[in-house]
Amino acid sequence: MMHWCNGGHGGVCNIPYPNTPPNEGFEGRRWVGYQIYDGLANWNLAQGDTVPVPRPALAEKWSVGEDKLTWTIHLRTGVKFHDGTDFNAEAVVFNIDRIMNKEFKFFDPDLYVPIRGSTQEIASYRALDPYTVEIKTTVPYAFFPANMAYILYASPTAVQKWGNKAYVNHPVGTGPFKVDKYIDGQVMELIPNKDYWGNKPKLNRIILKPMPDPATRLAALQAGQIHWAEVPPPDSKKQIEAEGYNVSLKQYPHAIIFPLNIQDKPFDHPKVREALQYAIDREGMCKNLLNGLCIPAYQLMYKGHPWYNESVGEKYKYDPQKAKQLLAEAGYPHGFKITFPYTTGGSGNMWPGSMMELLQRNFQDVGVELTIVPMEWNTLISTIRATFLDKETRAKYQGMWSSPATNAQPSLLTYASSRIPPAGCCNVALYQSPEYDRLMTAAMTEFDQVKQDALLNQAMGVLANDAPVLFLVHDLNFRVLSPKVRGFIQSQSWFADLTTVWVKP
Repeated sequence: MMHWCNGGHGGVCNIPYPNTPPNEGFEGRRWVGYQIYDGLANWNLAQGDTVPVPRPALAEKWSVGEDKLTWTIHLRTGVKFHDGTDFNAEAVVFNIDRIMNKEFKFFDPDLYVPIRGSTQEIASYRALDPYTVEIKTTVPYAFFPANMAYILYASPTAVQKWGNKAYVNHPVGTGPFKVDKYIDGQVMELIPNKDYWGNKPKLNRIILKPMPDPATRLAALQAGQIHWAEVPPPDSKKQIEAEGYNVSLKQYPHAIIFPLNIQDKPFDHPKVREALQYAIDREGMCKNLLNGLCIPAYQLMYKGHPWYNESVGEKYKYDPQKAKQLLAEAGYPHGFKITFPYTTGGSGNMWPGSMMELLQRNFQDVGVELTIVPMEWNTLISTIRATFLDKETRAKYQGMWSSPATNAQPSLLTYASSRIPPAGCCNVALYQSPEYDRLMTAAMTEFDQVKQDALLNQAMGVLANDAPVLFLVHDLNFRVLSPKVRGFIQSQSWFADLTTVWVKP
């Protein structure tokens, strides 16, 4: 049995509801979605040497036709949902209908927007036979395997029995764990799926508990009440290690950034956006405030990643004098006032309160007055998805906290004009760059991985230079495990494979 505790992401700490996908962003996917559900592809998380990529899961194999539009997907046979019903081609069509087909009886509008980024390029889908599915895309789309890893599959029988609203209280997937107990906001207990088609879990139970306060999580760990704590206080690392706990840190594709309202003053001026990039003391934040638990983010990707653009490099090194100069050149010699909302929670959002206070001081040093507004995580996610097209958001805020996991190619489409609502989701800043669009179109139609990476690398250079978002830091996924916890592999991903984990008595 393993007790796990998360800091949550908002003022009201909660357990992600177990839908397809869960809420709470990628946090919900990590601890709930990818434990009770599978995709046609899953991430190869049982290794830490490379950034995980999609591998066959509910699909044994797939291929794309000569037209580069038609994907033929051969499903794994003999797979059962937790309720004993068969996973097959009809189940695939049912689930895609549920998230895409507004005329379908069980279409769920609560799933449509959260999964929109993974379905936008799907033109049609059908069952060719009981274990073969054909999916056609609107354009040649080399990123499709990653999308297959994002779309999760629920038991059609369970959805039909309970209906969309009640289904989350009776979730049924094909994944390595199944839900044994779920009380919204309090606890979720997972037990192993002994009939799982893949690696059988070693744990006999996982108990997920929300604890909003980092100090409370640390105290619970030290008292032996939990075995696993996400994001304890940043100044506790040395103490925890000295006490024999296992501290896990690893670089992975994840960043704290601030999409900006680049349609209106002051951020419609590129020099203003550039000025605030130079105003941020990222190194001081990571070294002094957060005790080495992050690395500075000078662009969306980190050094060493194939998409890290060397020509931009660390262009935005801390330089408050340069920031002041650029503000003056842009017509703001005395600065301006801006307001950013931010989430109050931990986990992938790290320690937002203290980070925002330091950002306030950095901006104040160059004459910019930043007002920070705490916001519950799911409310902030909804605000992000609405983008700066939302009149109320645009009237109140000039930028907002965001913590994207850029673990796969589709995440970079977030900055393409095709992701501006209502056409797509979720280009928060409403950024439009013909050059960025050209590079992303070329990348998504390029099936040679080396050539594709080169195009994405160029796109990251364009994004950094245009600066529709401010870059803050890259998270190092700080978590602490009891010495009793064995078998955990820290992947270069926000997600985790819990089938390898066990607890020593």
